[in-house]
Amino acid sequence: MQGRGSEKCVAVLILCAGIFATLCNAACSISGPPKLKEGEELKGCLHKGKLYEHGTTWRGEDCLDCSCDSNGIKRCCTNFERPVNYDPERCVFIFNKETCKYELIPNEDPEKQCLSYSSVG
Repeated sequence: MQGRGSEKCVAVLILCAGIFATLCNAACSISGPPKLKEGEELKGCLHKGKLYEHGTTWRGEDCLDCSCDSNGIKRCCTNFERPVNYDPERCVFIFNKETCKYELIPNEDPEKQCLSYSSVG
């Protein structure tokens, strides 16, 4: 009898992990330090041709939040949520690069309400 309780617990944990993985839609990329010539010193991380010092964080033009650690490893992650569970007949979402956010815009009648019931990211 005791084994069935633990089996149910494991099943619930697997189910919860699957739901969490589905809802978590953030994307990150990690890149190692550039290859150096003998005698060169690592001074930071390169991102789109610009050098960032160790320990710095920045937001790129592409709305990615990036960081550079002391080993020259760069990590960049999306920082925006994408709306889901909205009425596509009433609304369309567009990405605003100035605010790094999606905005729901009414398709035809601005008087109609344009709601998103949840978002992922």
